[in-house]
Amino acid sequence: MKKLLGEILDNLYREKKTGILNIAMLSEKNLFKFYFKDGEIYHISYGFKKGNESLKELSNKEPYSSNFISNITIDIKSNDIPPTEEIINKLKNINLYIFYESEIGSGTNPFYKIKEKLKVALIKQIGPIGNKIMDKVIQEKWTAQNPPSKNDMLKLVELLSEEIEEEEGKKEFQKEVKRLIEEVNL
Repeated sequence: MKKLLGEILDNLYREKKTGILNIAMLSEKNLFKFYFKDGEIYHISYGFKKGNESLKELSNKEPYSSNFISNITIDIKSNDIPPTEEIINKLKNINLYIFYESEIGSGTNPFYKIKEKLKVALIKQIGPIGNKIMDKVIQEKWTAQNPPSKNDMLKLVELLSEEIEEEEGKKEFQKEVKRLIEEVNL
């Protein structure tokens, strides 16, 4: 269903949602991402651009579709963005319509059953920094269907494996998480 981007943001704000609103652009591979915590937008990214710089890009692009993934947070925060209500009002005035897919990421979605175990497996191999590395990989490199498919999860495993320097650790990580993916039966 096509909806106004400003209305989508407003609904997420009023419902005090936590997660990521991903927006795919027409003829571009980078995703535009709004990060929400309890309804407040705390980070915005578009490719390698962050914060207000990425927000300025949105008005020059053609958004095509979007989806909201619940319960994903990252430790990064944009300090240069306007307050959430100001962002919403600005986007309502632009009149950007996009296809909006209903929320993914409830506790019944298999991805969320795996995500924490995946993070633990990565931390075992590279230490506590694995938490931040996983968030960064999900934010900047990984794109997934709605909801994430088995192939999407395997791609995430591949991306995370690239962050492990030792070959033996890579193999151990891949073996452990592929078993987890099979158990959840994506």
